[in-house]
Amino acid sequence: MKELLVVGERSRAQKTLHALRLSDRFKDWKTGATDLDELQDRDSLPDLTVVDVPWQLSDHALKRFANTLAEKQESSRKESFLILNFHWPKHPAKPAVLRFLRHFRRPDRIQVYLSPKREVLKAAVDAIGPTIDLLRSSATKESREREQQPQPSMLDKMQKVLDVTKDLRTDSGKLSAKLIADLYRVPQTDLGNWLGKKKQGISKTPDADSLQNSLEYFERIARLRIALSDEDFRKWLRMRNELLDGATPLELIAQGKWQIVADFVADMITGSPT
Repeated sequence: MKELLVVGERSRAQKTLHALRLSDRFKDWKTGATDLDELQDRDSLPDLTVVDVPWQLSDHALKRFANTLAEKQESSRKESFLILNFHWPKHPAKPAVLRFLRHFRRPDRIQVYLSPKREVLKAAVDAIGPTIDLLRSSATKESREREQQPQPSMLDKMQKVLDVTKDLRTDSGKLSAKLIADLYRVPQTDLGNWLGKKKQGISKTPDADSLQNSLEYFERIARLRIALSDEDFRKWLRMRNELLDGATPLELIAQGKWQIVADFVADMITGSPT
């Protein structure tokens, strides 16, 4: 759920929030209003903050207010947009607006309006909605990719170990699902299931960028070939191991416990299995 906060003098902030709530566009938004004093108590800002910039403040107080907003936006864990509404009796001079904006590090996350009509303000808020959804989706995807990426290993910098798995890469240098399936001697359908991909996709583009993080686990496990032949490596994958609670490495791989097997191989290579 997207979150909208209106900041300003108490009665005016509530009035602006009420006007926005009247639109069906914002029925799925979590909304609220706060005044300048309560803003100080917040750790960060939500997805979108509409600010009725008060005209009664002195230059010093306006500067302090801008700095507070900028700090709250900067400390937000998610992308935070600001709509600054200078609804003043007289339009502020351009230098005054620029001085206010100078406090913010992300001008691309800020929109400025000079005394807009309510419908203009509603449209501005509504237009930002899809951008927030897109950024959330991208952030979630990046987070998942970071989670899927194997933890660094001391073996990553040992060229002799890396050379063992060169045959799992295409001419472009990318890992290939087909070459890995052939080495492990498992059907591409099974490998696809483990990767959460359809066989058709893997067959069509076995070295796709979207597969690289996941295939890296299989490459690290295959580094054991520095001590075993390909055939012995395949036998090892299917042998029960007391250090793996009696399971075979391939069983753990099928369960998605790739990091455990990759770490186990690294310990075997370095001579310190746990």
